[in-house]
Amino acid sequence: MLSWSSLFTIYSILAISLNLEIGFTGISNFGKVAFYGIGAFIAASFGIWSFLLVFRLAYPLYGLNTIIALGKIAAANPLLNVTVFFVSISLSFIVAGIFGYLITYPTLRVGPAFLGITVLSFGELMRIFLRHFKPTGAASGLMGLPHPFAWINDSTMKSALFVISALAIMVIIYSFSQRLVNSPYGRAMKSIREDEIAALCLGKNVLRYKAQVLFIASGFSGVAGALLVFYTGFVSPDLFVTSVTFDIWAMVIVGGMANNRGAILGTAVITFIDRLAAILNFIPWFPLDPNILRWMITGILIIVVLMFRPSGLLPERTLKTPAWETIGLGSKAISTMERGRALVSFLFKLMIKIVDWFKAGGR
Repeated sequence: MLSWSSLFTIYSILAISLNLEIGFTGISNFGKVAFYGIGAFIAASFGIWSFLLVFRLAYPLYGLNTIIALGKIAAANPLLNVTVFFVSISLSFIVAGIFGYLITYPTLRVGPAFLGITVLSFGELMRIFLRHFKPTGAASGLMGLPHPFAWINDSTMKSALFVISALAIMVIIYSFSQRLVNSPYGRAMKSIREDEIAALCLGKNVLRYKAQVLFIASGFSGVAGALLVFYTGFVSPDLFVTSVTFDIWAMVIVGGMANNRGAILGTAVITFIDRLAAILNFIPWFPLDPNILRWMITGILIIVVLMFRPSGLLPERTLKTPAWETIGLGSKAISTMERGRALVSFLFKLMIKIVDWFKAGGR
């Protein structure tokens, strides 16, 4: 359960970030895994380097001596360990966000298909580059990054604290995303999604809005990558294959685009299927490869959802900006206003009938 909860929070952050791009702004990002991987490698490199620098250990970022030394240091220095954890997450957000801005900004002037293919290519190029980049361990990656609660001996308590921390970060990102989309900025995002030309005619700087959304969403992806590497303790380029991006897309499609709650629900469904497939690995007589079965179930689920609920399990809802709340156009207010209109209409008709009655001499 704790293992599923950790992956659920990490993928929920990824789903929310993709929902900001495709759901609210209409940006087709097929290279989500690239910024996920950048965040993971930044967190792993900075985390390991920080411990080695503080204690002046002349070890490379990867190696057996490094792993042993990091384990001892983390167990004896709780404050340093937690500090490295949160600083690494912050740094992953900034670096992944900057990459998202720089890589996608030159392509924003072209159509969404070109943007999607460009970012998809960048994700695969990044993975191949990291497989041959020796400072980060090349194909072997980096190992030995201490758990943020490594000083706790009870493994269950350690995992529970990590889940609580990751969940708190996810709630912060969800709350920020909700406030962002339920604001005038969010309405501008949706206007760009619906019609870029109309948004331009209304004075919106479409390129700037898209670049800002990509910075925020890519930064959130980097945070998810940092959480992944602190959860697993290692990072490898082969963890960030293209299929991960399509997992995230499946979560958003199933849950519901332009609905952050739907993205979280879709994440719960897809990660639950993934856990079931993992359990089937322990059944030797099972006739199918569990990974193939997982893709089959996910594909069938997407087809069924698109056939019967094309808007997802939780469809898009009306954005409630401060102006919307101020004039009271919530669902209850709407029903109240409708009843008020009906009452006014009835009184107006009654008044007309009374006037006609008097004109007719009271007959």
